[in-house]
Amino acid sequence: MQCRLRVISSPSTEQEQTRKTTRMPTKTSVKRVDALLHPRLEESFDPQSMIALVPIHSDQKVADIGAGPGRLSIALAKYLYMGTCYAVDVQKEMLEHVREQAKVARLGNVETVVSKENQVPLDDESLDGVVLSDVLNEASRPKTLIKEAARLLKKYGWMAIIEWLPAEGKGKLAVGPAASKRLAQEDMRAAMETLGLRTLTSRQLTHHRYVIVARK
Repeated sequence: MQCRLRVISSPSTEQEQTRKTTRMPTKTSVKRVDALLHPRLEESFDPQSMIALVPIHSDQKVADIGAGPGRLSIALAKYLYMGTCYAVDVQKEMLEHVREQAKVARLGNVETVVSKENQVPLDDESLDGVVLSDVLNEASRPKTLIKEAARLLKKYGWMAIIEWLPAEGKGKLAVGPAASKRLAQEDMRAAMETLGLRTLTSRQLTHHRYVIVARK
């Protein structure tokens, strides 16, 4: 099975599509692909530490929304050896890196999906799991993106949110997004529970990040 790129185009002009893309949530510009693939120790987290906390099974269909160049997507795909990992991002350039990494890892269960702001072109209740890692802090409406992710989940499907902990003090932050962009753990948990998701765990994942796992 080959890695596939799913491109959903609207009837708008290419210029209009480009304009819309600039305000869609994305982890970073293409210039920082290498930084995402090879992060500094204090910026990184072991994908296995997240995978160990979610009710994932090898035959599931799971989406990594805001996949960037695919560091987490590839880790998920290796676990989902009987299932499918959907790497979802607004930038085709990022997804090209996902496909390259999948090819190097000899993974045939990765599908790349080009999305728009708060719109993922996958069917309702089609997924067993959804991961939103380091993407909500760049979304214009993070709660709307969470709602869109919940739409994709089957009954009893799971969702994992990984975000940066609020800044301590008023000094300049060494890593991660600006203090004004960081999302309170309690707010993200409440947003999930408002949609009917039941929290399974909400905890600090690393020195700089927290994780929330919930089930539909």
